[in-house]
Amino acid sequence: MADKVRTKTKYKSIYYNNTTKKYDVKYNYKEYDIKSGKNRYRAKWSYNLNTLTEARAELARLQTAGVKVDDKDITLKGAYDLWEIKAIGQNFSPITIKNTSNFMTMIYQFLPASTKLKDIDEDVYYKFCADIRANGFSEETLFSLNTTFRKIINHAFKKKLITENFLLYTDNMKTKRKEDYRIITKEEYDLIDNYFKENKCIHKGQNTYKKYRFMYNLLYYTGLRIGEALALRYCDFEEFSYYKKGAEPLRIAPSSTATEQAHLQGMRVVIDKAYVSREKLLKDTKNYKKRTIPLSPSTERLYMRLKEEHKKNGGSLEDKIFLYDYSTYNSTIKKACEKLELEPCSCHSFRHTFISNLIKKNIPLTVIEKVSGDNQNTILKRYSHMFESDEVMILSALQDL
Repeated sequence: MADKVRTKTKYKSIYYNNTTKKYDVKYNYKEYDIKSGKNRYRAKWSYNLNTLTEARAELARLQTAGVKVDDKDITLKGAYDLWEIKAIGQNFSPITIKNTSNFMTMIYQFLPASTKLKDIDEDVYYKFCADIRANGFSEETLFSLNTTFRKIINHAFKKKLITENFLLYTDNMKTKRKEDYRIITKEEYDLIDNYFKENKCIHKGQNTYKKYRFMYNLLYYTGLRIGEALALRYCDFEEFSYYKKGAEPLRIAPSSTATEQAHLQGMRVVIDKAYVSREKLLKDTKNYKKRTIPLSPSTERLYMRLKEEHKKNGGSLEDKIFLYDYSTYNSTIKKACEKLELEPCSCHSFRHTFISNLIKKNIPLTVIEKVSGDNQNTILKRYSHMFESDEVMILSALQDL
């Protein structure tokens, strides 16, 4: 048709063909190519329409796809909507539904909601995995995004919305499991703590290592998620007292053996929000649980020093304590381990250590759940290897029956 001469009409995309003496319609549209990650611009033509009325009707048909779309030609967003209907119908927890919705919103940044499931294959999945890993997410977030994506695809296959499930023969994305995080020994932690105590890093006239030391101390003794720590303000720390009649006040310490009859006093941190470095926004904590965690004396002392210095410099207790992002604290601890010739660890290693230490000390699961923010099922699933010695207790109990 390239040799034919067309003249524009007053209607956009409708042309008068001077050769055929009829009307031609050109419909411009774009398609998202999920493999290249770019839009492809295309055009469809309809020729030899007798009148402008026919031409306008044909243009409308092209713009609305004309023929009925196959009911099984479902998009990624459509597949999620069906999963959500199932989740509500089967009384899934509101937290599970909300978390899945949040993860899907993140997934749409890499695979648009309008992506058709039939266009997603092994290569597209691998590219998706590579893209989210390159974005700098933590291993925990990578695991959650991958699990959510696979959950939606598998549900669509089960509902027979796609004829083939490529996940059945595609290697799963490799992410670090909780049990793969190493436990930081007390001796190793003391070396790390002393490193930030004895060394300095001056920035704008301030020794930033003071806050680095406080951050890692806080993570080690409270098990906070790094996003929860980054959201902390000075006013999120509070005093507490547990009164016991006739007892003298005693400042609690983790190693104290004289706490059962004492009037206990101390300080705790209130956790009710988390900070997402990449998106620079505050959000609810994971599982939407507000909790408090008591501080060890060492953590309390570091906090009090930082608070007094901050107030002396004219700061407000409403100010955030930590001003750098997750990657900065994560890379700094890895560099410190390298200088100390220790096995590398991440910010999450401190949380894994904290929960593992509580399990070793036979702290009840209900208490671990309260301070960690994880539910008991998650703790049992991710730290099952820590409970192996419980089998000995069961056998011992059976012998006494």
